[in-house]
Amino acid sequence: MLDLPALEYAPIILGPAAPKDYTTAGRGEQGIMTLENTQRHVFGRRAITWDGKVFKYCHSLGTLLSGFGAANIATQNIGAVIPVAAAVGDPEITVTIASGDGYANDGVIAKNELVGALLVCGNGESLVQNRTIMANTAVAANGGTCRLRLDYPIANIMTAASSYVEIVLNPYKYLSKGVYEYHAFMCVPAVNAGTGYNFWGQTWGPCWVCPGGADATPGNTVNDRTAYFVGDGSVNFGTSLTVETGYQIAGFCIDNTAGPVSALPLIMLQLSI
Repeated sequence: MLDLPALEYAPIILGPAAPKDYTTAGRGEQGIMTLENTQRHVFGRRAITWDGKVFKYCHSLGTLLSGFGAANIATQNIGAVIPVAAAVGDPEITVTIASGDGYANDGVIAKNELVGALLVCGNGESLVQNRTIMANTAVAANGGTCRLRLDYPIANIMTAASSYVEIVLNPYKYLSKGVYEYHAFMCVPAVNAGTGYNFWGQTWGPCWVCPGGADATPGNTVNDRTAYFVGDGSVNFGTSLTVETGYQIAGFCIDNTAGPVSALPLIMLQLSI
């Protein structure tokens, strides 16, 4: 069986008035307001503060600002064949990676690169199985077979060559400034982060997000309370963007002030609990 990466998984609960950076205390936990190159947690690990704010552990592939949403820029889903049958109760499966698969579209998968990736077995079938990848073997170049350890064992038999999986790369591992409005915004960084840094991004609770400028008085009417992400990670509000337009909801406006000077506005961020 594949060994799990030597990283922290369990949720972190932070006490009141404790802006302590546990990294410097030798506990192996990166502080909420800290940037590091060393990976200490699985990307997507959850931390919650005493007042209910939720943060996820993330990785930056570009310059990120603390007042803007960070977008998942991994555009490829891996569609893979099962070359070896998997029985009920198997904690691992083998998949065939194609030569154009992977983040760089080159068929290369590093050891444990897929940790935290989301896997769907039997997409479109009545016996679909959703799993998260906990470990994987490496694929050197141009594709090949890759062994995956799953968070829960297989519940339905998977036959060789006739069963397929879809793998969505870990959405907290490939974050950058938004460019397109169809990008998925996964968090708002707690601090500014440059390329290649690991950081904590807020996903739930009171949070300031930069207004996008399409609404001069955000939150001042009954149909102007919902905040939506736009392409650069800023937010506009309900009178400019409606649910029907399909933009990604960021949350709702907490404060009741209005106007370009007095309005913050403060958002009740609602991305992930």
